[in-house]
Amino acid sequence: MKTFWRISKIVLFLAYVAAVAWLCFGTFKPDPSIPRTIFNIPTDKVVHFLMFLPFPILGTIAFDFRSWWRALSIMTILANLAAFTFEQLQSRITTVRVTDPTDLNANFLGISLGLLIAIIIGLAIRRK
Repeated sequence: MKTFWRISKIVLFLAYVAAVAWLCFGTFKPDPSIPRTIFNIPTDKVVHFLMFLPFPILGTIAFDFRSWWRALSIMTILANLAAFTFEQLQSRITTVRVTDPTDLNANFLGISLGLLIAIIIGLAIRRK
């Protein structure tokens, strides 16, 4: 049963990464019912923020490292590499996407908040 849960967590994380890649490289029709801004922030930037927010949390949970802090460090580095790589590849492998530094900033901000949430979860687990 323990092996099942380990594999399930890894599969969930990989499905999440695949979904982020699909959102980064997919071609979508504009939907006029979606507002252009949310709280005066372009909707596109909010989506980028939300896409990458779970990365450090799910990645840290998925892989059993010897240390929670080591896991957070590794997942944060991997999240930032993924965000940077996906953003750079968008303009190279698609014809409709461009590399946008503000998208990358939104990705990094989402990763940072995800890291903060993961740290809070880790501290709460340690106190128990």
